[in-house]
Amino acid sequence: MKAPLSFAAAGTPQQNRQRQAEALFQQALQLHQGGQHQAALPLYEQVIQLHPRHSDALHLAGVLRLQAGDPEQAIDLITRCIKIDRQNASAHANRGAACQALGQLELAMLNFNKAIEFNPRLDSGWNNRANLLMRLERNTEALSDLDEALRLNPASFEAHTNRGNALSRLGRHAEATRSYERAVELAPHATASRWSLGMNLLRLGNFDRGWQHAEARLDHWRNMGWRARDGERLQPQTDLAGKTVLLYREQGLGDTLQFSRFAKQVHERGARVLLEVQPELVELLSRACPFAQVVSSDRELPPFSHSCPLLSLPLVLRTQPDQIPPPTPGVTASADQMELWQTRLGERRALRVGVVWSGNPDHVDDAQRSIPLSTFKSLFCEGIDWISLHKDVRASDQPALDQSQAIRSFGEHLHSFSDTAALIAQLDLVICVDSSVAHLAGTLGKETWLLLPFNPDWRWLTERSDTPWYPGMTLYRQTERGNWTEVLDRVRRELLTRAQTPSSGA
Repeated sequence: MKAPLSFAAAGTPQQNRQRQAEALFQQALQLHQGGQHQAALPLYEQVIQLHPRHSDALHLAGVLRLQAGDPEQAIDLITRCIKIDRQNASAHANRGAACQALGQLELAMLNFNKAIEFNPRLDSGWNNRANLLMRLERNTEALSDLDEALRLNPASFEAHTNRGNALSRLGRHAEATRSYERAVELAPHATASRWSLGMNLLRLGNFDRGWQHAEARLDHWRNMGWRARDGERLQPQTDLAGKTVLLYREQGLGDTLQFSRFAKQVHERGARVLLEVQPELVELLSRACPFAQVVSSDRELPPFSHSCPLLSLPLVLRTQPDQIPPPTPGVTASADQMELWQTRLGERRALRVGVVWSGNPDHVDDAQRSIPLSTFKSLFCEGIDWISLHKDVRASDQPALDQSQAIRSFGEHLHSFSDTAALIAQLDLVICVDSSVAHLAGTLGKETWLLLPFNPDWRWLTERSDTPWYPGMTLYRQTERGNWTEVLDRVRRELLTRAQTPSSGA
């Protein structure tokens, strides 16, 4: 009798799907670890279709969704992972980061604490909790968490970067620079680390290295789907004679106003300049830049051979702090607008002071830069004609504005930045927080008192009360994080002195 033949077991359909899923997972993981996130994500999703309880695929797909700017989907995927693997510390740490991205701060803290509880040696748990602590302005605690993260993993460039962020928030900028530099040494292609290093160097006045590292912001945005304009990128050595160069906005209205000053230098090197700006600024900058063709960012662009983001021009032009050109000359409202606002305000009877107490609510540092009107109104002393420069007022500030008899508001008449410019022209002084109106007032040459948080934006440098960007501007800095009362008291005293001088409010 012959022995029976032996066949390899083909496996059940479910086992076959699981084997296929594992093979796809290894491909996805290799792509993920190689930085090819867009290629890895669909493979993770295929794994999940084949094997819905593959906890690692659920977790890592969630991580990539978070990095792609989709925290809600990230939470859904990572939660499915945690239901399978309840003590997965990394999953809790990453779900916490997604909750933080959605502003769910209490849930974020719960997840970070769970991550540290389940695995106290998980450096990402300490690192992620430190991020949340910084958002809550608990910067000293954040620094302690980051020191623990680096004790566990000295090669974590993320922890070195965040340590730099915490030190910067504490005003320890030289130490912050060293942390950022270590992060860049460990991960030369980490865009957030290089960008943070660049901003910190610029804050310290090191323009040579600062602008070079600040170029990482463009790589960071490309990773988020941003697309640079076509045309050959402008370089310091580019011969501009006869070339058509597109200079284009990349950030907010204030940034465009601040950096449009460099367009003249590009023109003086022989280029034909196309200046792409936000629609709100077309009218103002068209009058101020007769050497350029000013184009709205929502319109089709004429042909051009070269291009450059506005904030890269100091690098291209090799600008130093003592070589910053003056604000764009000729920024002004039309004669008709000036006459209209002069009539609207009526006869001048006292010192006219325009005020801005809050900026863009979507700005990443809005909580530090803006002041509630209920706090700001302590500035409203008698004997001054107070004028609001706000087009729109936040709902949280509206009750305080309605109750105040000290300030006049013309928001319904501010249809454009040209209207705001015409209104500012009628004033003696502008007092404002860091906002686009601050840049407009500075560009107009109006005396401006700028109220700054403890750790302000890089452009205001450190410790000084003046700025090379706007000669007519005085900086009033917080001496204690979050304490606007002291700043406003100081400004009020100086304002009262100013109002009592014989020439005030002529």
